[in-house]
Amino acid sequence: MEFKQEADTGLLKQIGNTEITLKIKDVAEKCHLVKTDNGLKIDCKYTGPNASKYLQYIEKHREELTNFLLHPDDADFYEWMESSHQTVITLKKHEKEKLILYVNYDPETEILETGIADDNVTLKLGTPLMHICLEDMSRDQFKLHVYNMLLLADEIAIAMGNTELRKMANIQMVKTYLKEIYDKFHNNMVD
Repeated sequence: MEFKQEADTGLLKQIGNTEITLKIKDVAEKCHLVKTDNGLKIDCKYTGPNASKYLQYIEKHREELTNFLLHPDDADFYEWMESSHQTVITLKKHEKEKLILYVNYDPETEILETGIADDNVTLKLGTPLMHICLEDMSRDQFKLHVYNMLLLADEIAIAMGNTELRKMANIQMVKTYLKEIYDKFHNNMVD
């Protein structure tokens, strides 16, 4: 933290950006799980800048962080839940809703976005599942993004218990539709 002394009063005033926003992935990189007699415990020996913020984050998000550390392959799911301000409990509220995967592509910005929406294509649950720019993306990179997006959608559907959304995340049509977008617009950029 930096301080400057005010000329009039002689008091020290804090300057600079004092607020940091931690993401679950950032905190998890500095922690590991330790087996104790009472179960698993999060151990964090981080003593660098903003160490107290890390400890506060661990206290507030202990369950999510433990699950994140136990299942590192589910990192995208936990990051999506965090950025969408969702919990397992709030996701369950969408169990019976008719939800779809929507795709939005803007040819001018070349941004392709997918998300979870209702029948009126009103974005539900906040953060997009995928937000990419097709401009410099190879076919393999694009396929990997689509695959990861479908895995994420499936994990969300499982957490909700929403069978309709789960079917949507597994259908070939989504992959075919996204492939057509890639072929049509990526080839136009090369010309």
